[in-house]
Amino acid sequence: MIVVKDNYLDEAEYRALHSAVTGEYFPWFFNSYKVGKSDKANLEAYQFIHIFYNFSQITSSNFNVLKPILTKLDYKSLVRIKLNLNPYSQKLIVGGYHQDQNFKCKGAIYYLNTNNGYTLFKEEDRKIESVGNRMVFFDADLHHLGTNSTNCKNRLVLNFNYF
Repeated sequence: MIVVKDNYLDEAEYRALHSAVTGEYFPWFFNSYKVGKSDKANLEAYQFIHIFYNFSQITSSNFNVLKPILTKLDYKSLVRIKLNLNPYSQKLIVGGYHQDQNFKCKGAIYYLNTNNGYTLFKEEDRKIESVGNRMVFFDADLHHLGTNSTNCKNRLVLNFNYF
């Protein structure tokens, strides 16, 4: 089941988080693929990422910016927290279907900006528009895909996998 919650954070928390990850000194890392290493040959399949948490440990000195979300997120254990930045292009680039995890756990996508990109869930044939301060909850083994945007400089998506 997919659950959408708009205005997930209060306005001040949302603005603070957005400002932190779009700041001039926030570290982004180039990823030469989006879904899997098999799409490395596709010149349009790239993104910038920031991993906050992975393999049972905090991997970012910026982890504290997530406190407002983590305080609200009903979790027992984290699996991964990853921030994706998909750059603008003149055409909407649709990524491939994928699962965040190949085992049962929870997933959540937090949209940091409003744009014409979207997330499409295959099993429910449900399209979720990118709206800033929107959180979408789902099972992390659901097949879904994402896009970039053509009406702003980037699409920012924060992805949580957890128990």
